[in-house]
Amino acid sequence: MRSSVDVHNYLLDHEVHHELVPLQGPLRDLADAPGVLGLEATEVGRPTALFDEVGIVVVLAPADVVVDLGIVTGLLRRPGLAAVSADQSPGLTGYLLAVVPPVALDQPAEVVVDTRLAAKGVVYTAAGEAGVILKIPGDELVKATNAVVFPVTRA
Repeated sequence: MRSSVDVHNYLLDHEVHHELVPLQGPLRDLADAPGVLGLEATEVGRPTALFDEVGIVVVLAPADVVVDLGIVTGLLRRPGLAAVSADQSPGLTGYLLAVVPPVALDQPAEVVVDTRLAAKGVVYTAAGEAGVILKIPGDELVKATNAVVFPVTRA
């Protein structure tokens, strides 16, 4: 299983400014991060892992909303995308489902970042371990992942 060290090394290798921030305790879901860390929900990118026969897609959206699968499948023209289950995640991504980071996965992945996150000066997201969070500038996140930036939730 991979860890935040893999995420850190990937970002260092790609010369991406970032920090790994240790937490007081593990977070079971990044939806809890805004309250625990005193952040706005639009500063926390909660990952949603999807897959199909083409491969993995990691979608980052604000912590207080749910990704609209229809928007993502239409945007990427991949109608067969389905949510990765907790049992599938380690084998497909190398990480537990709740902490799938946007980089350093076991296989290449397409990344989609919600417009609201990409516009943030700093984004907090999964770092590959429950007790660590990745702090990264929004524009660096997009650059490091070659992400598609699009609004992926409905009001």
